[in-house]
Amino acid sequence: MKVSVIVPVYNTKDYLTRCVDSLLCQSFSDFELLLIDDGSTDGSSELCDAFQAKDSRVRVFHQQNGGVSAARNYGVQQAQGEWICYVDSDDEVRCEYLQDMVSAVDAEDLLVMGNISDPRLKGFLTEDVSLQGQEMVRYLLSHHILNLSGPVAKLFNRNVLLKHDIHFPTGIHYAEDMIYYFRYLNHVSQVALRQSENYLVTMREGSLSRGYYPFEAEYQCFQYCLAELTTFVGRLGVSSEETTALVWRSRTSDIFLHSIKSLYAPSNGYSREEQMRRLREIPADYYKHFGQGFQPDGFSSAIIKYLVAHRMFTILLIMGSMYERALHKKKS
Repeated sequence: MKVSVIVPVYNTKDYLTRCVDSLLCQSFSDFELLLIDDGSTDGSSELCDAFQAKDSRVRVFHQQNGGVSAARNYGVQQAQGEWICYVDSDDEVRCEYLQDMVSAVDAEDLLVMGNISDPRLKGFLTEDVSLQGQEMVRYLLSHHILNLSGPVAKLFNRNVLLKHDIHFPTGIHYAEDMIYYFRYLNHVSQVALRQSENYLVTMREGSLSRGYYPFEAEYQCFQYCLAELTTFVGRLGVSSEETTALVWRSRTSDIFLHSIKSLYAPSNGYSREEQMRRLREIPADYYKHFGQGFQPDGFSSAIIKYLVAHRMFTILLIMGSMYERALHKKKS
């Protein structure tokens, strides 16, 4: 079985050699390495070409900058392997990375999930286990493994991706990884989890935070995630009330809150009238479900939860704007 490793590359020259070297040392040999240069301007393009000249397993594709989602989608189109694996160009992997995941493959309608050495994700994946059907859904929900929804450290079957037209959405810019993850999960019947931390994340300055896109894009992302998660949880065959509770106790609440915060983010510049109008247009049930499902991680997020859940929009906008401005000032 051949694996296509897809690495989107954009201005990561300082990290790219380490990343590629770690992939070329794999103990599993039946793979190709696709470097998708997404319009780099720092010398990464030339470095990709040099790797291709030295090793026949490396295939390089250059394209105009279109973002990481477009680069990954293009990689799948060019891939020749049965299985797709993603790696970020500023990260690296252990030599057992592919072998460990490939050893768990025993069917086509399968997702293999490897572990990640990211301190934000510690303690979620603690055993090697294969799960099917409703057991798979309940396990992923109850063990917080949905937090590992990024595309790296996984094996996706290429036939499943192509048959069901599963691709990274390019019109949104937040949680597109999660949408892709659930669209795939909703078309397979089993998952194999691997506890070994063979994927090594590079913690670059600023990597823990991101800005806010316009509310329309953030809210659309939330709606996509809500739909995919509802379909996923719906496989349990439980009541609509329990389905809703399970969906909103997962990352749905976080993404909903992120869309709300985008309204008072300093960079977006919405007028108070625009902010109030958009908040009032959101269905009241969403606020109710958010209040029941969101788990705050501190005093400030507990206050925000209360204001959002009780639709106290004026106070929310005043306090939220002050908090975001202070946070922005601190970062700058």
